[in-house]
Amino acid sequence: MEGCRRDWNKVKKKITRCIAILQRDLPDIYTSEHPTKHIFIGNAGLTTNADESSLVELITSVGCGLEALTLLPGKQYSFASFTTPEQARTVIVAAHGHLAVRGSTSPVYMAYVDKVPLDPSPIKFRFPPGLSVIEDFVSPKEELQLMNLVDWGATPSCTAQGSVMKHRQVRHFGYEFQYSTNRVDKGRPLAQGLPPAIDYLLWRIVERGCMPSVPDQLTINRYLPGQGIPPHVDTHSSFTDELLSLSLGGGVNMDFRYIGGSGGNGNGEGSKDKPPHYVVYLPSRSLCVMTGPARYEWSHGICPRMTDVVASRNSATGLQLLPRRERISFTFRKIRQGECTCNNANICDSYSKKQKSEFGCSKGESKGCPTTPGEAPTDRSAARLEKEHVLEVYDQIAEHFSVTRHKPWPQVLEFVLSLPLGSMLLDVGCGNGKYMGHNKQVFQAGCDTSFELMKICNGRGFEVLTCNCLHLPYRDSIFDAVVCIAVIHHLATEGRRLAAVREMVRVLSVGGRGLIYVWAMEQRHGDKKSTYLKQNKEDIAKDDNNEESMSSNKPQDRADAGKTGAASLPVHVNRTEFMQQDMLVPWKLKPPRKYEAKCERRRCDRGCGVSHSCRNKKAQDTCDPGVDTLQITSNCGVLAAQENVRCDNCHSKSRKKAACAENRADQVFHRYYHVFKQGELELLCSQLNVRITKSFYDEGNWCVIFQKVS
Repeated sequence: MEGCRRDWNKVKKKITRCIAILQRDLPDIYTSEHPTKHIFIGNAGLTTNADESSLVELITSVGCGLEALTLLPGKQYSFASFTTPEQARTVIVAAHGHLAVRGSTSPVYMAYVDKVPLDPSPIKFRFPPGLSVIEDFVSPKEELQLMNLVDWGATPSCTAQGSVMKHRQVRHFGYEFQYSTNRVDKGRPLAQGLPPAIDYLLWRIVERGCMPSVPDQLTINRYLPGQGIPPHVDTHSSFTDELLSLSLGGGVNMDFRYIGGSGGNGNGEGSKDKPPHYVVYLPSRSLCVMTGPARYEWSHGICPRMTDVVASRNSATGLQLLPRRERISFTFRKIRQGECTCNNANICDSYSKKQKSEFGCSKGESKGCPTTPGEAPTDRSAARLEKEHVLEVYDQIAEHFSVTRHKPWPQVLEFVLSLPLGSMLLDVGCGNGKYMGHNKQVFQAGCDTSFELMKICNGRGFEVLTCNCLHLPYRDSIFDAVVCIAVIHHLATEGRRLAAVREMVRVLSVGGRGLIYVWAMEQRHGDKKSTYLKQNKEDIAKDDNNEESMSSNKPQDRADAGKTGAASLPVHVNRTEFMQQDMLVPWKLKPPRKYEAKCERRRCDRGCGVSHSCRNKKAQDTCDPGVDTLQITSNCGVLAAQENVRCDNCHSKSRKKAACAENRADQVFHRYYHVFKQGELELLCSQLNVRITKSFYDEGNWCVIFQKVS
């Protein structure tokens, strides 16, 4: 009897753990203590190698009335729906904690739920525009001959002809395809041309209209189960419009992700109607033909895994789990003569070369190619602009910046505190860690591109690292929530801003939530001024810090901006309305000054035994909407580190240094900003696999809260 009780306690712990995972992934589905028509099966799903047939076999062995099964890709659980609650109860009584699905040694753990997911398949099994799949392109006999064309046990005579890569083996014919750049060297054809044994296949490609002329480059890849290839786009300048992939041996799911382009999804539809991720199953002996948008505006890749979830017409759930087999792929390309003429600034390498040539930049120059007024910068010039007017600036003003950022914004703090126990939260662009450490019930990590700000966070004991928000060094679907406050308005192109949000969505788990704040171009909401404009009072002209607002009229400031390659960008006048979306915003770094403050409550860190309270009113005038509008207080130790000043009981040497420093001129830095118009942030997020749950305006900032749906 005691043994039975211990076993039942184990079952209760197991199902409790499974329910916690369900509530994290699908918070709108609730469990019930009373029988319902729906059953949650917590440890039998597609990721545990349970499929529809094994679940049907288990359920029908102990009951009847099964109406539907719901299996979710990437999940360890599934759902079963019955005609009546009594039929569901019969199955739970017989199977819960007792029976196992075929191939498993553990019993299933079940619970009643009020409903099942409305969309059983978050994966979109659709074709991107410009893609077609021709089934049975070769016969079974031809398939066998083609698979034996390459001796994979032999070593190529040179690396250009082939190699063993991390996830596959590869052979090149005609030209070497360079995976590091996704291009070929047109001036260095291989001595090994395309094999004569496939001449019939080359002419078949032309006869069926897949290519206008015979391809002259072939890459053969060998994939074993569990291997794949990262998402990529073959460069525009290297190859013509058609890209062909012939699958032999085993079928596979190929992932297509929209990477941007002309503003739509490649077929004339608006971006709101375009899912960003399509999955296409390529059966054995099929030819996949990529043209137009599928070739240029969508990346393609194969996720390394042992099985694929595919659409099935013969399945009640519409899904089927297929094990992978050895797959040989033949990729046919035609070398492009000259450059691509599509002029797509976001994705075409030929366009970037053309822009560079027009601006007269040599290969070694790093600060040329400025954009003309009103023209969007290229990706390369945008990266330079961000490096010189964001990264380098924040590294230099980090300590001063940190002093002005100490009080969390209420709605951001509310979002952080709303996360349940055990959640994982990522702060992208965390700065000095203003939003970290408030919710002790969650694990929080932060990252920022500024090394100096990360040193400040590290000194405060926060879990942070230095990285670029365009390439987050975290695994897919690992965080339950992401916050990104006042970050992506520092990115200089729409494509880079979209890429940053895409990275946040990638690291979010399905059902996870994200919060993004950006600086708004509209600094008036109705008749109400933002805090940023309110601080521009009449008597601010008497403040010597108002020189910062006049800096844009000084020739020297314009010359400085020109040296950085940003001469076309205007310098904003602080505390005024925005006249354009892209600009440089000044930050005046005060030199060390004599520390004067009334003494109250705060203890001097120098050990003098005197209490202090400091008010740094001038610091407020250097800030954008990211600054806290309350008075800025700092203990003597903090300012002493920055200003080399001590209190009245400290040595007079520091006072002399401070007095000398007063004569030094203020240093002005210019930070790049793209301020967002109303609706722009929502439009950006709507291009990704998220659902916007809230959109609002908060003291001069546009903000969205979204939830990842697939």
